[in-house]
Amino acid sequence: MIMKKFLCILLFGALLISAIACGGSEPEPAASEAPETIEASEVPDVVAVETPDAIPSAEATLPPTEPVESGEPQSTRAPKEGDITQNFPNYDTGADADYSYQSDEVRIAIKVIEDAENKQVIYVADLWIRNIHSFRTAFGNGEFGSGTEDPVKLVQRENALFAVNGSYNQGLTVHAGEQFKGVRANKGWNSQATCVIYKDGSMKTFQLEKESFDIKAELKNGAWHAWQFGPILIRDYEISPYAYQYRIGNKARNILGYYEPGHYVIVTCDAGTKKAEGMTEVQMAEFMKSLNVKEAFNLDGGTSAVMVFMGEIINNPRPHVNEQGSLEEGRNLKDMLLFGEYDENGVSADLSTFTADKFNGK
Repeated sequence: MIMKKFLCILLFGALLISAIACGGSEPEPAASEAPETIEASEVPDVVAVETPDAIPSAEATLPPTEPVESGEPQSTRAPKEGDITQNFPNYDTGADADYSYQSDEVRIAIKVIEDAENKQVIYVADLWIRNIHSFRTAFGNGEFGSGTEDPVKLVQRENALFAVNGSYNQGLTVHAGEQFKGVRANKGWNSQATCVIYKDGSMKTFQLEKESFDIKAELKNGAWHAWQFGPILIRDYEISPYAYQYRIGNKARNILGYYEPGHYVIVTCDAGTKKAEGMTEVQMAEFMKSLNVKEAFNLDGGTSAVMVFMGEIINNPRPHVNEQGSLEEGRNLKDMLLFGEYDENGVSADLSTFTADKFNGK
């Protein structure tokens, strides 16, 4: 019995020693589970990064609802005495014109329209000025009542960029706020109406004998330039009731149109050539209506219809027999409407200091 207990103790001790020895080491993994050897250089450094707060996504930027005009930026010069518009364009108005002059004070764009079907050649001058001093008038030989002068010489002497004939001083004559001649009796289509440009750049027409007109009152109201001629072609965007009174035939024409203070259009058409037969009253009114002008007034035409740009006549004035009996284009004039740059005295600087882009005619 004692011997059996002794043997059991020995057996239990042997098992205990064997278990302790086996617990000191882990079994080796199978060959297929052995990890790949990683070089020390391949182990990337681990940098702890703090997780940022969530950032809300930006709202989508919507395109502008109004188109943005391209071109030259509008001048930011200080206001000057005589400024008449805040709508002076900040782009090149002559981009597709036949003749163009562009500055921060004056923008001139002239298109030549040849209408073979109606036998018309029409010159449309779109005129923007920032200051009333850019819209001037002048007399032949520099003084009222001193006779006529070659239009090119007149323009060059006045340093004007652009000019057309006026009214030939046939009636009411007001230049730069000064009256030189009063209203004459209505003797027909070329004296039935007056046109007034005011110092604020606005334009108004009056039908004589049918509408009240007092030149003294208008001078007090700021009349700057005024002419007597006619007919009135457009009144408040519509063809004037006085446009068709006389049914005059085809002639070379010269028309002053008005959009708003500082924005005008002058239309001159040729006559007396195979390409150009001139325009009638009806054609004048309809053409000015197509330009969507607010007002339009017919000035002296015929052999007086001339358009001068940068010191050169660009239309084809109707031939005229001069005092020497020879035939010449157009005729000398008593007055002209002038557009140009100006200095502190309201007078244009030397024309030679300005340049213009000229495009090929159509």
